[in-house]
Amino acid sequence: MDQREFRRLSIVPLGCTLSVFFAVSFILCLLAALVLPAQGMQMAFEAVFPGFVWLNSASVFLGLFWTVLYGWYMALLHKSCQGFML
Repeated sequence: MDQREFRRLSIVPLGCTLSVFFAVSFILCLLAALVLPAQGMQMAFEAVFPGFVWLNSASVFLGLFWTVLYGWYMALLHKSCQGFML
């Protein structure tokens, strides 16, 4: 594939895809924490997501908000680096 055939990925699909991937991963980790010992995961979530309190319904929505925000942040970083490199 040469340079003329290369199409750049738009930032909107990239941001949405990363946000959904991080949100699904977050939910799967919460479900795994219900089955497995959760002490290590609790400390990790409280460190990564500001304001997160373990297994509180408001904190789950707050964690989902942060995962969407992190997804868009990663998309912006990727697109800015891609624009700089190409």
